[in-house]
Amino acid sequence: MKLSQPVKLIAGSRIRSVCLPSKRITHNQTDLCIATGWGRDSEDGPLSSKLLESRVPVHDNAVCRKKYQHAVNIRSGHLCAGHLDGSSGTCVGDSGGPLQCASTDGKWVLVGITSFGSGCAKPGYPDVYTRLSYYVPWIKSKIKRTFLSN
Repeated sequence: MKLSQPVKLIAGSRIRSVCLPSKRITHNQTDLCIATGWGRDSEDGPLSSKLLESRVPVHDNAVCRKKYQHAVNIRSGHLCAGHLDGSSGTCVGDSGGPLQCASTDGKWVLVGITSFGSGCAKPGYPDVYTRLSYYVPWIKSKIKRTFLSN
């Protein structure tokens, strides 16, 4: 994607850049992570007219591997996150949205991209995201190539 004009980032503005994760980033259930999207707030509800957010804990991939073992092969490029009690999570229409976590220095890091789940915040089933840290080398190679060719 190429913008028609540069975006001006102004100090104090609500529009800011987000950091890419390091290749070695790890998360635990105490991390503050937020999934956002314009999807539904229930399986049969309408798409949202406002941006929705859900604060979610990150789990070891073994949790998702066990839950989705008969449907999907959870790999290193996946990230498992969500409330196991079903209190909140992503829903239909949220795919492609960001999962951001606060780093220890207070910066927001884009750690995942919403991929799929089992319904909308279904109890016992966390959501599965694309793990950005797994793809950082590829992303950086594309960014480098783009800047060198311009």
